[in-house]
Amino acid sequence: MRPADRSGQVRAQWVRETGRVVAHEGDGEICKLTVCAPEIARRAVPGQFVQVHPVPARLPGRAPGAPRPGGPGPASAGTGGALLLRRPFSFCEIRPGPGEIALIYRVVGRGTRALSQAPVGVELDLLGPLGRSFPDPRAGRGRLVLIGGGLGIPPMAAAARWAVQAGRDAVAILGARTARDLAGAREVAACGIPVVTVTEDGSAGQQGIVTEPLERMLRHGAANLVGEVWACGPEPMLVAVKRLCAAARVPCFVSVERFMGCGFGACLGCTVPRAAGGYLKACQDGPVFPAEEVVLGDV
Repeated sequence: MRPADRSGQVRAQWVRETGRVVAHEGDGEICKLTVCAPEIARRAVPGQFVQVHPVPARLPGRAPGAPRPGGPGPASAGTGGALLLRRPFSFCEIRPGPGEIALIYRVVGRGTRALSQAPVGVELDLLGPLGRSFPDPRAGRGRLVLIGGGLGIPPMAAAARWAVQAGRDAVAILGARTARDLAGAREVAACGIPVVTVTEDGSAGQQGIVTEPLERMLRHGAANLVGEVWACGPEPMLVAVKRLCAAARVPCFVSVERFMGCGFGACLGCTVPRAAGGYLKACQDGPVFPAEEVVLGDV
């Protein structure tokens, strides 16, 4: 098996930047946030992430240092000011020209609930870009297969755009439980690559799980056409992708999800077991790893 080449991965020097919300849409459960953050947009590479403080740094029209209004609202979101840590989000879209980044997230707790109330014009405290990227698509050989499951779909949009710009032949396989959970699929399709959609309940695309189309590609003589696989999604999905690629001797990169308190290696909350022994930090050594470098589940 040709080993995954880590030399093409990028780990940029992160910056702290105040970003201004230019668009924020959603249905109360899944949201898309677009932020003007020119320096982060200039440095970011697909596969990296940004840490966002969920409480606005400054409300529109309010001078620096001015007191915030009392009561729950965008600034406090009923949190009592207890939200101390930033939240990590993968880049869904990177737009260096206008200096914008777009993130897609699900509202699951106090932090994302507070963030979901941030209005257009508000300023947010950001750290990024953080972590190691996917490898340079120009360095790979053969067809690139992008696999996104659930909230692992949005980062595949940035990866797909990168592959298209590099002239790399690519296809995306996107899966979720239901059509409603395919957040980011529209952005992937907009990049112009072929997209295979799979849902567990059959409400969109094929019925099944996201690894089944990859298995068919590899099983029916297409292994020689698949040059590389990039995957992001729930860990059981990553375990299955890793096994399939190892059996077919196809290089594979996986983007893992871990709790991240700081995002730059100080808190040790994001460790991943290393296949050779010891541990790696998802925020510094990842979140994108060659699949054979890390232990996922029992693999």
